[in-house]
This record gives sequence, C-alpha cells and structure tokens, in this order.
Amino acid sequence: MKILLFGEYTSNGNMILGYYQKAFAELGHEVKFLSMSSDGSDKSTSSNLQGLQNTYPYHIAQRVIKRINHMTASFRTKSLINRSISVIEDFQPDIALTSQGGKSQSWPEELLNTFDQKGIPIFNYFTDPVPENDINFLKKIPYYTGIFTYNSHYIPTWYWYGAKYVTYIPFASDSSLHVPKKPKPELFDYYRSPISYLGTWQPNVEIWPNIIQSYGLKIWGNQWSKLPPSHPLRESWQGEDKGLFEEFSLICSASDIVFNVIRAFNGQGHSMKTFEIPACKGFVITNRTEQQLDFFPEDKACVYFSTAEELIDKTEFYLQNEQSRTKITDAAYEISLKHRYKDRANDMIIHFNEVI
Repeated sequence: MKILLFGEYTSNGNMILGYYQKAFAELGHEVKFLSMSSDGSDKSTSSNLQGLQNTYPYHIAQRVIKRINHMTASFRTKSLINRSISVIEDFQPDIALTSQGGKSQSWPEELLNTFDQKGIPIFNYFTDPVPENDINFLKKIPYYTGIFTYNSHYIPTWYWYGAKYVTYIPFASDSSLHVPKKPKPELFDYYRSPISYLGTWQPNVEIWPNIIQSYGLKIWGNQWSKLPPSHPLRESWQGEDKGLFEEFSLICSASDIVFNVIRAFNGQGHSMKTFEIPACKGFVITNRTEQQLDFFPEDKACVYFSTAEELIDKTEFYLQNEQSRTKITDAAYEISLKHRYKDRANDMIIHFNEVI
C-alpha cells in the first residue's frame, strides 16, 4: 500500500507522524511524508524570541509576524496546494493520513478538496480532545473518510460534529526511541533523581508535582518558566528543551520513580507517556484512569493514585522498596513491547483496506 502522510514535521521526525512513518515502512508499505511546516531550521530564531518573552520588542515582533502571516496566507496556501498536487501525482498514494492536535492549524479546504478530487481517502489521527470551539476545523470534518481518536470517550462527540467514521487508536511507543538506555557514568548524576516528571507546563498542572517535590523531584519539559519567579517548583525545573526525545529514556532509566499524570481534559484516558515510560523501563506512578488500567494492571505493572494521601504513601513506600519497583517495572516493560506504533499502524491498515 502507498501511504502519504501529511502534516507538521518537527524535531527530526520525533513526533507521532514520524513514528507512523517508520512503522508503516517496517510493515512493508511505501510511505512518503508531505511536510506542511518547518523541519526545525527556524528553531534558533524562535529560541531567540523566547529569550525576549514578556518584553516590548518581543510583543512588537509577534505582531509583525502575525501580520505577515495574514498577508501571505493566500500565497502560502496556493504554494502548498501546488506542491501537494505535484506530490500526489508523482507518488499516487492509495491513502492519506494526517495527525493533528487541538492547537494545530486547520488544513486549507483547497488542500482537502485536492485529495477528494483525486479519490484519495483521508484519515485524521486527532491526538487531543475534539476542538469544539474551532469552527473552522469543525466544518472540515466531513472531508475526512475517518477519524482516529486517541481516547474512546470522544467517539460520540466526533459523530455529533459530523464525522463519517470514528475509531479508537491508543497511543504507543516508538521502537527505536523508547528503549531502555542508561546514561554514561559521567552523566548519571545529571539525569538521576529519586522521582522525575517529564511534561510541559499547563495551567494547574503543578498541583500534583507540588505534593512530591520534597522527595527529590526533577522536572523536565518546557514552559515551566510561566510559573511565578518565586514558585518552589522553579527549583526542580531543569530548563527549557531539557529531557526531550533521546534524553527521555536516560531519565526514565536513572530515576527511581517516574511520575505521570493524565490531565483533567483527558478524563479516564491515557497519554503517550503511558506507554513510553514503561518501554524505557521506567517505574511509573500515575493517577488512576480506566484506560490505563486496561493496559497495565494495578500493582502488577503500574502503581496508581487518586488522592494526595495515596500519592504520598506510595511514593514513600516504593522509594524504599527497590525489589518491588523492579518486579513491576519488568512486568510493565513486557506489556509495553506489545504496544509499539508498528502494532497501531497494523490496526490502521485494517481500516484503510476497508475503503480502498
């Protein structure tokens, strides 16, 4: 099967479409990636601007960039359509797959029309809740042959907004990136901590890390600079762009406990780290949700909490019981090997075959 992936290409392919690109190829399919955005070459520019954040020059620059983007939108759309037509005619795909989240730019209607006119079914793997406030995106839902949702609880909502076909495809782990890997001896202390948390800051996400900070917490991830300068978690944060991609497995291996939390908007769902941490042989303590329990049995392959008291009790117990941690970590790792993106790609192929 010839599969055309189109979407945002970031971080040298270390994103969900990049994982699927490798997975489909591993299954023997012919895959091509149509990039809809930068390959990361503009990272230094954006980083420089980040350094000026909350300053007058930064706000002026942001306004200029927004105005330029608005003025050139039509030209960029036309260029994108022409490029897409060229790729489609050259590659002649059987199916197209994109992946978006709630903050992704809605693809131009002309682009979706191009696939439709060529008779190419499009699937969208949407990795966030249904963007119910994004009218521009909602009106384009009927263009998709099918929606893959990471959370089964959103299936009725997708149908409510006009989806033709919706199915649940859970997250997974990448077989080349998410593997057990210990840091070099000279870097072990840098990555080492009794308890680590890998995650981007969002409003109110600091509630749970606050509870476990005193146990030697290290926080890895971006945007924690948005906390007030006096916030105690600032001392635990390792800095912007730290702990990502290749560093992820090193942190999991060097930590006694890897804390995870399924955020409120995901309800009883799961996250990418539900599978990524066990695949790196990290010992997980996470909040109790139905979907995580479906994959990793409680106290056998994962440790769960629902209240602050339960989180404290289990953190203290497992920090003192390495043998118990090892047993659970090993069981979780064996389960995680059955939940690679290759497995999810194989599930997608079944749905693709139903429409081509």
